[in-house]
Amino acid sequence: MQRILERMQSDLLDAVGLAITVHDKRHDEHPSVIAAVGVGADLVEAQLAGIGGPVPDALAYQVPVLSPDLWTDDRWPGLTLAAMRDRAPRHESSWEQVHGAAAVPGVWADDGTVVVCCALSQPAGASTVASLFNYEQLVSAALITTAAQNATAIEDIITVLQSRGAIEQAKGALMGLVRCDAEHAWRMMRRASQEFNVKLRDLAVALVEHISGAPAEQPDTGTPITPDDRTREAAGLMWAALSETPLPQ
Repeated sequence: MQRILERMQSDLLDAVGLAITVHDKRHDEHPSVIAAVGVGADLVEAQLAGIGGPVPDALAYQVPVLSPDLWTDDRWPGLTLAAMRDRAPRHESSWEQVHGAAAVPGVWADDGTVVVCCALSQPAGASTVASLFNYEQLVSAALITTAAQNATAIEDIITVLQSRGAIEQAKGALMGLVRCDAEHAWRMMRRASQEFNVKLRDLAVALVEHISGAPAEQPDTGTPITPDDRTREAAGLMWAALSETPLPQ
């Protein structure tokens, strides 16, 4: 992880802080920073402590979060230069350099998320998010490597990575049907997964197949994700129920 952050630092020359955060809700764990450089760890921990910021929003809403000027962003009134000076005065000179920030989430396990984030000395933009997307893929690959001594973990991780396309497709279909944002679509999928007691990734594949009437696209490598009959039934019931729900005015 540290080597990935070092590579990120060489690409994002304006980075004041970088961090990788993981949240595994299956074991009721709190989000935790697993690697950081610069002021990345202090900045993320402050956000997770309750003052808000790009990382908690990326974790909660499962969408990239961008802030051109972090200290003046109205979305997080508690996240200010003064607040960070008080929390971590040893980094005062670094806090004064921070301007833009961005956080990009990725699906991890059935109910987990990994977030790659950065704080920059310049305003953050679309290119910042694009760069973080690329590194989030590397982080996922690195997590596979760290699980190399556990064959079951490797299989589970690869399966999740393979299902990411189906999860995004299912979210997009729900957004179009219910006319909601990505956050609401993600929450509907998670709720359905819990209520029907089926794996989220299997439900996503079953949902895509139910909507399209054809097998979901699968990666060229690895074992295809094949939902069982119960999961397919859950996907059909979910889609039927949402199709009958009156659209918001």
